[in-house]
Amino acid sequence: MARGDGTARAREPRGSRNEPQLEAGRAFCEAMLPRVSRTFALSIASLGEALREPIRVAYLLCRIVDTVEDDSALPVHERRALFDAFDDLVRDDLRSADAFVARSLATEVGGIGKADHELCVEARQVFLVFRALPIERRAALRPHILEMSRGMREYAGRADVVGKLRLADLHDLERYCYFVAGTVGKLLTALFEPEVPSMAHHARNEARARAVSFGVALQLVNIVKDVAEDFTRGDCFLPEALAAEHGLALDSLFLPDHREAGLAVIRAVCTRAREHLRRAREYTLLWPADEGAEVRLFCSVPLALALATLHEVEHGRDTLVPGRTPKVSRDVVFQIFGDAQQAIPSNDALASMLASYGSGAHRGASPAEVGASA
Repeated sequence: MARGDGTARAREPRGSRNEPQLEAGRAFCEAMLPRVSRTFALSIASLGEALREPIRVAYLLCRIVDTVEDDSALPVHERRALFDAFDDLVRDDLRSADAFVARSLATEVGGIGKADHELCVEARQVFLVFRALPIERRAALRPHILEMSRGMREYAGRADVVGKLRLADLHDLERYCYFVAGTVGKLLTALFEPEVPSMAHHARNEARARAVSFGVALQLVNIVKDVAEDFTRGDCFLPEALAAEHGLALDSLFLPDHREAGLAVIRAVCTRAREHLRRAREYTLLWPADEGAEVRLFCSVPLALALATLHEVEHGRDTLVPGRTPKVSRDVVFQIFGDAQQAIPSNDALASMLASYGSGAHRGASPAEVGASA
């Protein structure tokens, strides 16, 4: 398989003969997105034309490589070959598409969901749309997607050695979150900046400095939310050293006698998540309210959802309960979207709205709860 900058590239799609294939690919991407992420589908639909397709395609590419990492049923050599083919495709070598699809077709649906499996099987359509993006858009996306793939390959390799993913300590957890989500913060910033040319130089630098935290914050919230679900697959993203500090072995996390120790570990990760959420809030507010309105809306919806979810993790009854997941309702998701649309013209209003979801005030939390999570 050809690799690196010297790759002999397949000929660029040209002419009207390829237009039906491209339109079919775009239709596939648009239909697939809400099947793998309803929340991001809602946020992406709010974007203008210049950002909507690049971010939709970028999200699906990230989802594809994430599926390669997550699929516990993959033999080690098949996973490596899929990572290789994916990287070649990101480098625009469409000849690797057949190999990627063939290997995806041969994979049994077990370690992943059906929608994710279908996304991998139909990966050629996503890459056709990616390849049709303006060259500057691809150049903005490519290094961050390849960095994500490199990090996922490393952590998947570690999991393959011991048969399950384990993270050593909080630093290792944050490093993992950097690869799987911090890179997305950098990717988004690279796409946002050209659309907000009047953004002040200092504000641009401050946003870049917080871009990683935007992605890491969302990932940390997903981790503490999904502990029970991940555990059923044999994965646990809570740091082993942190568990050991509380006299806990992660394999016994759900034993009734260990519940309080497990919750203490969760609380420690939540504290770290709140540090990144603070920086993510600063990141969102740095984008100008006029020219950057669509960026602020795009960022504030998943951010508010993460803040509300973290409140559920810390104060709800479903944390560390097998078969249950602390989460907000679909009605709250739509409420967030409506509130964000109203709040984005004002930094004060947007900051207040985000604080409301972070404290639980949006659902009438008690004063004690609000004070504890402020």
